Formats: sequence, structure tokens, C-alpha cells
Amino acid sequence: MSNGIAGNRNQTSGVDWKTVVVFVSIAFSSQCGGGFAAGSTPWSYFFMNTGFYGMLPKVTQSYFCLFMPLVVAAINCFIIYFFMKFAMDFKTFDYGEFLKKYGSRFLGGRFAKPMQVVYEFNFNWLLIVCMALAYSSSGSALAELSGMPYLITTLAVGIIMFLLCMKGAGLVRKNAVFMSAVIFITLLAIHVPNLIYNISCGRLTRELGVMGESLNQGIASGAGSFLSYLLTALCWAYIFSGQNLGGFGAYVNHAQLFKNKSTLRWSVVLSVILNWIFLEITVVNLAANYSEVLEGWKAGKAVYTILVVQNGFGGEQVKAVLLTLITISIFFATISTAINYAQGFNDRVLNWYQKKTGESTQAAEAKRNKRGALLTLFYIILTWGVSQVGLTSLVSKGLTLVSYINLFTLIIPTVINAVIGWRDGDYSKE
Repeated sequence: MSNGIAGNRNQTSGVDWKTVVVFVSIAFSSQCGGGFAAGSTPWSYFFMNTGFYGMLPKVTQSYFCLFMPLVVAAINCFIIYFFMKFAMDFKTFDYGEFLKKYGSRFLGGRFAKPMQVVYEFNFNWLLIVCMALAYSSSGSALAELSGMPYLITTLAVGIIMFLLCMKGAGLVRKNAVFMSAVIFITLLAIHVPNLIYNISCGRLTRELGVMGESLNQGIASGAGSFLSYLLTALCWAYIFSGQNLGGFGAYVNHAQLFKNKSTLRWSVVLSVILNWIFLEITVVNLAANYSEVLEGWKAGKAVYTILVVQNGFGGEQVKAVLLTLITISIFFATISTAINYAQGFNDRVLNWYQKKTGESTQAAEAKRNKRGALLTLFYIILTWGVSQVGLTSLVSKGLTLVSYINLFTLIIPTVINAVIGWRDGDYSKE
């Protein structure tokens, strides 16, 4: 790849570790959402996927689930680095301008506008689904653990999201560090003791045997071959990655934080590694409780980490503490993801409105928070209504659709642009 070879030689090269921490926090809190913390999203993609309108088979992934998070991490690292570097070099900090420039660099730019229009639809659909998931996952956890009505718990989440989103990108960045720290600590406390427990007591080995037997039965019955199941697992790993990457519009505006490639590289690599570690330990603990989670899935439960804790490490008092931490982690994970996505949408709309009206930068900035609050309120109301549909259907269909569309609006264009290459931006002028 020729990316950056002919770039500016006078760029600053020192790593800005404060920026690294901020970006890692934003990326972690954006991708480690409520479905992630609840265990419902990894389960739907890596274990018992529900197919997609006949386009993919309904299969149990068996022990393939253990390496699927690594595939996700590899895809994410490649794509996130190149689209963030492109935004940094060309100073395209809202996804509309980014996609125009991104698509103008191949095939005569004839796909630039279609890419923008399709992604616009896709991002807004993703925003609706992710914010609805924020209600569904946190509302389900609160309802299961507290006994409060689902309607009330989702309403409370919506009010908090509105209050956080209405103050703009600066507050989102400040909250990202705090929220990521809370999510990080609570998930460590929940998963690490159970990871050690499930491996040491043989529970993981036993459940992998159950899953392997399911795979062997499928092969013996002619439902599929080992290779076909493996390829299906890889496909679902991409789909999980694709719906993560669909949210690039939520944090492409943060590319303006970077002043050199070194800071960007450390930021992307560390954020991907952190997300991979937490996804992997979540998957291992779900695998170790496969039979119980499968029964919970059949019974319509939506928060599988509760089952991991109930069947895992510690006595009743320890489990009570861990169950409380589950609620905290899901709550912060859902809120952080939702406000990052909402802020990305707000930036896109407000930048478009300013250009359309010719309003001065000073006047636009003075009204930005008020206008952003109105946009956020609109989406809060809309997505709260969608959330009443429930978590399972949102995960299995809504996010999968996002992944299919992103293959053409983001993944393939990123590969093409990475191969073509471009000159580094002149970071010395920053």
C-alpha cells in the first residue's frame, strides 16, 4: 500500500497520549454497547444466529465462537485506521463530506453521491436501532433485576440520554473517558472471576463438548459440512464487525483530535485490542454457560450476563454485588453508545444546515447546543417507540441489515482507497 509514502516530511511525530486515552475511551464506549454488555449481541452473532431472511442459514456456531472475536478485531483495525487517517488528512470531519471525498477517488467519482445517500440512510437506521437497543438492553436489565416495569425503565434511560446529548461533542468526549472507565471496571469485575472459575472447574471444556456435539450432529445429518459451518462463522464475524463499523459517522468528527500518524496508530490499535479482549472474555463466559443461556434464549430472556453470574463464581452475596455491577455496566454502555451516535448525527445535520443557510460560524456555534437538543429530543422520542419492539428482533435483523449495506458504502471503498493511497496531510500546520 502506498498510503503516506509521499507525504509531508515535517509532520510532528510525538505521541499525544492524552488524545490516545480520549479516542480509546470514545471507541470503547461506542462499540461496547448495551447489547455487548448484556451478552445478547455476541450471542446472536457468535452462537445462535437467527439467519437473515433466508440469505444466511440458521446454525449454532459451536466452538467457532472462540476465534470469531479475533476476526472482528482484525477487520476493525484495518478499516478504522484508514478511514480515520483519511478524515485527518483531508479534514473531512462529518460523515457527509467524508463520503463525498472518499467516493470521489475511484471510478471517476460516480459512486460518491450514491455512497453518501445510502450511508445516510444506513447511519440513521443504525442510530435508530442502537438508541432503541440502549433502551431495550438497559431497560431489560433494570426490569429483570429490580422488578420495575419495562416501560418506566426505558423512559428513565431516555431522559438521561437527552440531558447528556444536548450539550454537544465536548461533553460527549469528557463523558466518554468517565463512562469507559466505569464500563471497564464493572466488566472486569464481572467477567474475570467468572472466566477463571469457568476454566478451572472444567465448565468451559464441558460446554464446548456440548456445542461440538451439536456441530457433529448437523454434519452427520447432512445439514452442512465443517467447511460450510466455518465459512458461515466467518461471515457472521464480518457482520458483527460491519455493524460496529457502521457507526464511524459517530466518531469521524473526532479525527480532528489527531495531529500525527503516531498518535492515530496507537489510538486505533489500543482501542481495537481493548474491544477484542472484552469481547473475547464475554464470549468465553457465554460459551461456558452455553446450555443455560440457550434455555434463557428460548425463554425470551435478553440479558445473558445475568445467567453467567448466577451460574458462576462466588456465593449469594458476591453474586448480588456482581448482578448490581451488570446493571451499572449495561446502563453506562448503552448510554455512552447512544450519545456518541446521536452526537455524530447532530454534527452532520447542523453542519449541513449551516452551509445551506450561509450562516456565519459564530452564529451557528451560538445556537448549536439548542438545535442539537431539539434534534436529540426528536430521536429520543422516535427510538423510544422503536425500543418497545424488544431487543432480540432489533439485534437479529436491524444490525445485520446495517452490515450488508456497509460492505458497499464503507468496507470495499476503504480497501480500494487503501490500495490507491494518498499523501499525508501537512500536520506541521496544525
